[in-house]
Formats: sequence, structure tokens, C-alpha cells
Amino acid sequence: MNETHKPVLNWRITLLLTIISLIGIVGAVCIDVSGSSRIPDLTARKTLQMGIGIIFLVCIYSFDYQKLKKYSDQIFFLLLFMNAFILINSPMINGVKGYLALGPFSINMLYSSVILFLLALAGMKPIKEMNWIYSILHTFYRGVFPLLLITYVGNSVLYGVIYAAGYMVMMWLTKRDVKQLAIVTMIPTVALLYFTMPHFSILKERFMQFMQPIEDNAYLQMKSMEAIQSAGWFGQGFASSNPGLGYVQSDSLFPYLIYCFGWFFGLITIVLIGVFLGYIVQLLFQVKESYGRQLIFVVLFFFTIRFAWPILMSFGFLPFVGMELPFIGYGGTNQWIDLSAIGLVLSIYRRKNMIPTATFSSSHLSSSKS
Repeated sequence: MNETHKPVLNWRITLLLTIISLIGIVGAVCIDVSGSSRIPDLTARKTLQMGIGIIFLVCIYSFDYQKLKKYSDQIFFLLLFMNAFILINSPMINGVKGYLALGPFSINMLYSSVILFLLALAGMKPIKEMNWIYSILHTFYRGVFPLLLITYVGNSVLYGVIYAAGYMVMMWLTKRDVKQLAIVTMIPTVALLYFTMPHFSILKERFMQFMQPIEDNAYLQMKSMEAIQSAGWFGQGFASSNPGLGYVQSDSLFPYLIYCFGWFFGLITIVLIGVFLGYIVQLLFQVKESYGRQLIFVVLFFFTIRFAWPILMSFGFLPFVGMELPFIGYGGTNQWIDLSAIGLVLSIYRRKNMIPTATFSSSHLSSSKS
């Protein structure tokens, strides 16, 4: 029994995470050598951030994730309070508010809070156990208030849309019936549309730039596609300079890597990412405990968007936004959250064979009666 139910490490996810992270280190070295970024000592900074993130990963991996469930409501409330306080008092940086300064580090609380809100939702009381009044009240609390802070106060439509999509998926997973689902998703949808109205002109302009890209109004998109087209199968060589690519350490890192190492390297990177996400999908079928499955689903949902959008926008299939590839792009302290999320997934997998006593007793009694 001890051998059957002992903790296990998912080596495939760990190995792929290591390889994908090393691609990010290689990219940072290329940028440093070519002098393509204004960030000094990018490789050292990238390595330091990743090292701190790995410490978070190991700590969360060793922690029993099930203990978080009973504190989900408190975590959600604390996130609301922290975001409200930080958004009201923080300055605007690159058109976005919500940065928390911790000594030499600056944490983007909007980015961090999106996945933390969704993880907290996974442990909160499901809406199928609520009556209509409580369903509506919790819709404002869980759906509208976070969107108000992220989209309206924080001035980030992208993170607001990601949270709204994740919230609706979580409500669909815990619904009682279609009518209840319609109500708890319709109210946040209307709220999101209302909160994005001040940004309508900018969103319209960016959409038109995406639909009709020309050099003057879609510079980043055009330069990204030019870099990929000129790469060839094996690229222009290690640390090749491409002054046309902006934000090369983050948003444009993927096209820059293809420019340096070629289409073959880009294809391998996409395959590695696809296999990495595929293994996380497998965990959904291997983990039987409902809370763990919901946590894995949140992480999978979050990383699918975070990986897919930067890749597709590099090829011109989606608009350019401020989003870098997880583990590969510089991302600053965002790497702490990304690696912590994988630590949570590994923690869930680690305990998937540990059958709770109550569950075992119930199954045993059923078999005895039969």
C-alpha cells in the first residue's frame, strides 16, 4: 500500500518545463550579446527571476494543496482588498496600473491576480448549491467586482477579458442548470462591456490595424512577420541583431528566436509547448479529486491563452498585445506566478494516489454491502 500510494513526481512535465525555460535563457543570452534590449544584464536578471520562481515551485510542490480549499473565500476577499488598495494608490506604468513595489522588484498585481482569483474560485462554494438570491449576490462579488478592479480601475481590458472567460468556464463547471448559468454569466458580461466602453476608440483602432496592417499603423506586427519570413529554416545565426523588433525581451522574443535559429527551431518550440500542455490535459483524467481537477483546469486554461496568443500574434493571426511567452519571455516577476502555478499542478499530481480515509471507507462499505 505504501508503494502504491506514495507521492510521485511527474518527470515529463518537469523535464519539458526545464527545456522550455532553457530556451528562455538562450534567448536572454542572444539579446545580451546582440545588444538588442535596453535592459542591462538581461541574462542575469532572467536567471535570478527564474531561480526565485523555482524556489516558489518547490515550496508549493511540497505543500498539501487541499489545505488551501478551506481558505478560498478568505483568499478571494484578500485579493479584492489588495487590488483595490494598490490600484487606487499605484502610479500608471506603460498605461497600466497595479504594480506592487517590493524593494528592487515590482510585481504586476493585475497579472498575478487573474490566475489567483480563478484558483480561489475553484475552492469556493459552487453556485449549484446556492438559491437565486445568493447566486446573484455572488455573481456581483465573484464576477463584477474583480472586473471592475481589473478592467475599469486597472485600465487593462486584456486581463479583464481573460478573467471573464475563466470565470464563465468555472461557473459552467459548477452550475445547477442552464437558467442559473445564464444569469451568473450574463451580468458579468454586461459589466465587462460597460467597463470597456472608455477604451472603445482604442480597441477599434487596434482592431482596424490588425485587419488592415500597414507599416505605419501596425509596426510591431509587420516587423514580427518580416523577421519570421526572413529567417529561413536555420535562421540568421546566434545573437543576430534585428533593430526592427520592439520589446524583444518579451512580446517579440518568439519571432526573434525564429529569426536567429530558424523555422525549424520555432517548430520544435511549438511542439514542446503543445506536448507540455498535452501532459497537463492528461492530468485532468488522472486526478479523480474534484478540487484538484478544477485547479488543474484553471492552470491549463490560463497557460493555453498565455502560450497561444504570443505565438499566434507573432504570425499575424492575432493583434499584438503586451503578453510574453511563459517561462521563455523575460516577464519580470510574472515568472514567479508561472512557476508557482506549475508547482501547484505537480503538487496535485504528487498526491493523486493518496486516497483520503473517508473516500476509502465509503468505497469499502459499499463493496461490503454488495
